[in-house]
Amino acid sequence: MRRGRIGVFGGSFDPVHKGHVAVAKSFIEEVGLDLLYVVPTYVSPLKNALTAPPEDRINMLRLAFEDAGKVIISRIELKREGVSYTRDTVAELRAMHPHSRIYYLIGDDWLAGFTRWKDYGYILDNVRLTVANRSGRDLGREAAEFYRQTGKRALLLKNEVKIISSGGFRESRDFSLLPPAVSDYIKERGLYE
Repeated sequence: MRRGRIGVFGGSFDPVHKGHVAVAKSFIEEVGLDLLYVVPTYVSPLKNALTAPPEDRINMLRLAFEDAGKVIISRIELKREGVSYTRDTVAELRAMHPHSRIYYLIGDDWLAGFTRWKDYGYILDNVRLTVANRSGRDLGREAAEFYRQTGKRALLLKNEVKIISSGGFRESRDFSLLPPAVSDYIKERGLYE
Protein backbone atom coordinates (compact mmCIF):
# COMPACT_ATOMS: atom_id res chain seq x y z
CA MET A 1 0.00 0.00 0.00
CA ARG A 2 1.18 3.53 -0.75
CA ARG A 3 2.30 5.76 2.08
CA GLY A 4 -0.82 7.24 3.61
CA ARG A 5 -2.42 8.49 6.76
CA ILE A 6 -4.09 5.84 8.87
CA GLY A 7 -6.24 6.67 11.87
CA VAL A 8 -7.07 4.43 14.81
CA PHE A 9 -10.02 5.14 17.10
CA GLY A 10 -10.27 2.62 19.91
CA GLY A 11 -12.76 2.34 22.71
CA SER A 12 -15.42 0.25 24.35
CA PHE A 13 -18.23 1.84 22.28
CA ASP A 14 -20.72 0.48 24.80
CA PRO A 15 -22.77 1.83 23.06
CA VAL A 16 -21.47 4.00 20.22
CA HIS A 17 -23.03 7.48 20.48
CA LYS A 18 -23.30 10.68 18.45
CA GLY A 19 -20.15 12.08 20.07
CA HIS A 20 -18.09 9.13 18.78
CA VAL A 21 -19.40 9.66 15.24
CA ALA A 22 -18.76 13.42 15.30
CA VAL A 23 -15.21 12.99 16.63
CA ALA A 24 -14.43 10.34 14.01
CA LYS A 25 -15.56 12.68 11.23
CA SER A 26 -13.44 15.53 12.66
CA PHE A 27 -10.47 13.17 12.90
CA ILE A 28 -10.80 12.12 9.25
CA GLU A 29 -11.16 15.69 8.01
CA GLU A 30 -8.62 17.52 10.18
CA VAL A 31 -5.83 14.98 9.81
CA GLY A 32 -6.65 14.14 6.19
CA LEU A 33 -6.92 10.42 6.89
CA ASP A 34 -7.00 7.94 4.04
CA LEU A 35 -8.50 5.29 6.30
CA LEU A 36 -9.87 5.13 9.85
CA TYR A 37 -9.95 1.92 11.87
CA VAL A 38 -12.61 1.96 14.56
CA VAL A 39 -11.46 -0.67 17.05
CA PRO A 40 -13.78 -1.89 19.80
CA THR A 41 -11.93 -3.33 22.76
CA TYR A 42 -12.59 -6.83 24.05
CA VAL A 43 -11.84 -5.89 27.66
CA SER A 44 -10.20 -2.59 28.55
CA PRO A 45 -7.49 -2.78 31.23
CA LEU A 46 -8.56 0.64 32.54
CA LYS A 47 -12.36 0.39 32.55
CA ASN A 48 -15.08 -1.59 34.26
CA ALA A 49 -16.64 -4.62 32.58
CA LEU A 50 -18.59 -3.99 29.40
CA THR A 51 -22.32 -4.57 29.28
CA ALA A 52 -23.04 -5.38 25.60
CA PRO A 53 -21.50 -8.45 23.96
CA PRO A 54 -18.79 -7.85 21.33
CA GLU A 55 -21.01 -8.88 18.41
CA ASP A 56 -23.67 -6.34 19.40
CA ARG A 57 -21.06 -3.58 19.73
CA ILE A 58 -19.71 -4.44 16.25
CA ASN A 59 -23.22 -4.33 14.80
CA MET A 60 -23.95 -0.98 16.46
CA LEU A 61 -20.68 0.45 15.10
CA ARG A 62 -21.56 -0.73 11.59
CA LEU A 63 -24.93 1.00 11.85
CA ALA A 64 -23.42 4.21 13.26
CA PHE A 65 -20.77 4.45 10.54
CA GLU A 66 -22.65 2.98 7.57
CA ASP A 67 -22.61 6.33 5.73
CA ALA A 68 -19.08 7.33 6.74
CA GLY A 69 -16.50 6.84 4.05
CA LYS A 70 -12.96 5.71 4.89
CA VAL A 71 -14.09 3.84 8.04
CA ILE A 72 -13.32 0.18 8.76
CA ILE A 73 -14.88 -1.44 11.82
CA SER A 74 -12.03 -3.67 12.99
CA ARG A 75 -12.09 -6.90 14.98
CA ILE A 76 -8.37 -6.73 15.78
CA GLU A 77 -8.85 -6.60 19.54
CA LEU A 78 -11.95 -8.80 19.61
CA LYS A 79 -10.06 -11.62 17.88
CA ARG A 80 -7.36 -11.55 20.57
CA GLU A 81 -9.96 -11.76 23.37
CA GLY A 82 -8.86 -11.05 26.93
CA VAL A 83 -7.55 -7.66 28.00
CA SER A 84 -6.91 -5.33 25.06
CA TYR A 85 -3.66 -3.39 25.04
CA THR A 86 -3.18 -0.51 22.62
CA ARG A 87 0.47 -1.52 22.24
CA ASP A 88 -0.56 -4.82 20.59
CA THR A 89 -3.06 -3.11 18.30
CA VAL A 90 -0.48 -0.55 17.22
CA ALA A 91 2.04 -3.33 16.48
CA GLU A 92 -0.49 -5.19 14.35
CA LEU A 93 -1.51 -2.08 12.41
CA ARG A 94 2.11 -1.03 11.98
CA ALA A 95 2.79 -4.44 10.36
CA MET A 96 -0.24 -3.98 8.08
CA HIS A 97 0.73 -0.43 7.08
CA PRO A 98 4.54 -0.28 7.39
CA HIS A 99 4.92 2.82 5.20
CA SER A 100 1.98 4.85 6.52
CA ARG A 101 1.77 7.50 9.18
CA ILE A 102 -0.49 6.23 11.96
CA TYR A 103 -2.53 8.58 14.15
CA TYR A 104 -4.05 7.20 17.35
CA LEU A 105 -7.08 9.05 18.74
CA ILE A 106 -7.84 9.35 22.44
CA GLY A 107 -10.23 11.54 24.39
CA ASP A 108 -8.80 14.34 26.51
CA ASP A 109 -9.77 12.39 29.63
CA TRP A 110 -6.95 9.90 28.83
CA LEU A 111 -4.16 12.40 28.13
CA ALA A 112 -3.00 13.06 31.70
CA GLY A 113 -2.78 9.34 32.49
CA PHE A 114 -1.39 8.16 29.16
CA THR A 115 1.97 7.26 30.71
CA ARG A 116 0.14 4.54 32.69
CA TRP A 117 -0.68 2.72 29.45
CA LYS A 118 1.28 -0.48 28.84
CA ASP A 119 4.43 0.25 26.77
CA TYR A 120 3.33 3.83 26.18
CA GLY A 121 6.80 4.63 24.81
CA TYR A 122 6.41 2.02 22.07
CA ILE A 123 2.98 3.44 21.22
CA LEU A 124 4.36 6.99 20.95
CA ASP A 125 7.28 5.83 18.82
CA ASN A 126 4.85 4.31 16.32
CA VAL A 127 1.90 6.70 16.19
CA ARG A 128 1.11 10.39 16.37
CA LEU A 129 -1.10 10.69 19.44
CA THR A 130 -4.18 12.75 18.59
CA VAL A 131 -6.49 14.13 21.26
CA ALA A 132 -10.19 14.87 20.88
CA ASN A 133 -11.59 17.51 23.19
CA ARG A 134 -14.47 15.90 25.11
CA SER A 135 -14.60 18.28 28.06
CA GLY A 136 -14.65 21.70 26.41
CA ARG A 137 -11.69 22.95 28.45
CA ASP A 138 -8.41 24.38 27.14
CA LEU A 139 -5.98 21.48 26.82
CA GLY A 140 -2.82 23.57 26.43
CA ARG A 141 -1.48 22.95 29.93
CA GLU A 142 -2.14 19.18 29.75
CA ALA A 143 -0.53 18.98 26.32
CA ALA A 144 2.54 20.83 27.63
CA GLU A 145 2.78 18.46 30.60
CA PHE A 146 2.42 15.49 28.24
CA TYR A 147 5.34 16.83 26.17
CA ARG A 148 7.41 17.36 29.33
CA GLN A 149 6.80 13.75 30.43
CA THR A 150 7.21 12.03 27.07
CA GLY A 151 9.15 14.32 24.73
CA LYS A 152 6.31 13.89 22.20
CA ARG A 153 3.78 16.46 21.08
CA ALA A 154 0.14 15.42 21.02
CA LEU A 155 -1.95 16.70 18.14
CA LEU A 156 -5.05 18.46 19.50
CA LEU A 157 -8.16 18.19 17.33
CA LYS A 158 -10.33 21.25 16.90
CA ASN A 159 -13.48 19.13 17.06
CA GLU A 160 -16.87 20.40 18.16
CA VAL A 161 -17.30 19.37 21.79
CA LYS A 162 -20.22 17.07 22.55
CA ILE A 163 -20.36 16.18 26.22
CA ILE A 164 -21.78 12.69 25.78
CA SER A 165 -20.62 9.39 27.20
CA SER A 166 -21.65 5.77 26.84
CA GLY A 167 -21.95 5.56 30.63
CA GLY A 168 -24.22 8.58 30.57
CA PHE A 169 -26.49 6.81 28.11
CA ARG A 170 -26.50 3.61 30.16
CA GLU A 171 -27.56 5.58 33.24
CA SER A 172 -30.15 7.79 31.56
CA ARG A 173 -31.26 5.67 28.58
CA ASP A 174 -31.60 8.96 26.70
CA PHE A 175 -31.86 7.64 23.15
CA SER A 176 -31.36 11.14 21.69
CA LEU A 177 -27.63 10.67 22.47
CA LEU A 178 -27.39 7.85 19.91
CA PRO A 179 -27.59 7.61 16.13
CA PRO A 180 -31.18 6.58 15.28
CA ALA A 181 -30.17 3.21 13.80
CA VAL A 182 -28.24 2.38 16.99
CA SER A 183 -31.25 3.38 19.13
CA ASP A 184 -33.47 1.06 17.10
CA TYR A 185 -30.97 -1.79 17.39
CA ILE A 186 -30.73 -1.43 21.18
CA LYS A 187 -34.52 -1.41 21.56
CA GLU A 188 -34.95 -4.43 19.27
CA ARG A 189 -32.26 -6.41 21.11
CA GLY A 190 -33.30 -5.29 24.60
CA LEU A 191 -29.77 -4.15 25.46
CA TYR A 192 -28.86 -2.09 28.56
CA GLU A 193 -32.08 -2.97 30.41
